[in-house]
Amino acid sequence: PLQRRRVREPFYALSGWARRRPFLIARDARNAFTTAVQRALETGDIDVVHADQLPMAQYLELAKAPAHASVKRVFDAHNAVWELVRDLAPRQPTPALRLAAALEWRLLRRFEGHIARESCLTLCVSTRDQAALEAAAGDTIHSAVVPIGVEAREVPVIPFNVNAHRLLSVATMHYPPNAEAIRWFARDMWPILRSEHPDLEVDIVGSRPPRDIIDLGKLDQGMCVHGFVEDVEHLYRQAAVFIVPLQTGSGVRVKILEAMARGIPVVSTTVGADGLDVRHGVHLLIADTPHDFARSVTLLLEQPELRSRVARAARQRTLALYDWRQCCRPLLEAYQDLATISRTDARGGGSPFSLH
Repeated sequence: PLQRRRVREPFYALSGWARRRPFLIARDARNAFTTAVQRALETGDIDVVHADQLPMAQYLELAKAPAHASVKRVFDAHNAVWELVRDLAPRQPTPALRLAAALEWRLLRRFEGHIARESCLTLCVSTRDQAALEAAAGDTIHSAVVPIGVEAREVPVIPFNVNAHRLLSVATMHYPPNAEAIRWFARDMWPILRSEHPDLEVDIVGSRPPRDIIDLGKLDQGMCVHGFVEDVEHLYRQAAVFIVPLQTGSGVRVKILEAMARGIPVVSTTVGADGLDVRHGVHLLIADTPHDFARSVTLLLEQPELRSRVARAARQRTLALYDWRQCCRPLLEAYQDLATISRTDARGGGSPFSLH
């Protein structure tokens, strides 16, 4: 189990930066886990080390020893993290935090590029992330795009309710881009929506919301800040529109797929919908300014036929492209290709390993 303590974060940042390693990597470095991986490798039974998400990628280095020459290394990148931190850096609230974020994204780009170059296979969730990791690597990397999926067939479809009149946001609130999105919505979109629909309410769900977001629920009775919810199904059932007002992000938003699979219409920014094969006006509505975002929500609230049509199309799109039965195919194909080549070929030029 990995236990993080906020009080130690300055230590992790300074110790990591002193060694030209990102804070996000230094924070999750543990001697006990290093030992566990080394012991597993020493058995000689390991064919592949698969690192899930960037903080775990540091442990791929353990498989580079000559004694483990046959072991293949897979980096499963859920985001191009360096791009995400770069975009957040200018919006940090103090000069010190802006400077720290500027240093961190540069170290992240260097680290992610190194890991992608050295891995036998890098798994990306979108072509945009694939391009960002190649840019960090400074070269073509051996990679495959494996879309994020959901259990679309098993997700219960929410019966269409013509009278539904609530909005819903579900997002991990201690993740900075998600908190930033809710602040933007509350400041710039919510007043427009409430002026047109005085009885409108929004449910904001997500673990560990910052204090200022908790306070939103105290200042405005229409904003219901729930924090972590064990079973969010009843809130999905009350929702007329699912909102994703993201300004910054990389990877793919699983929360959009979860809403689409349930047949709930989504209003998202372009950033929020990035990486998904969806069309504005068909599978969801996309809007990037406060006025357009509020207008899109209003259209769905006031036009039940549009809301129903978008919801049905979203559900069908998710079943066709983002059910795990579909999304796992490129992952299986990538592993099958990985199994047919030697480690030397995987890292050499002219390899048959071409998964773009």
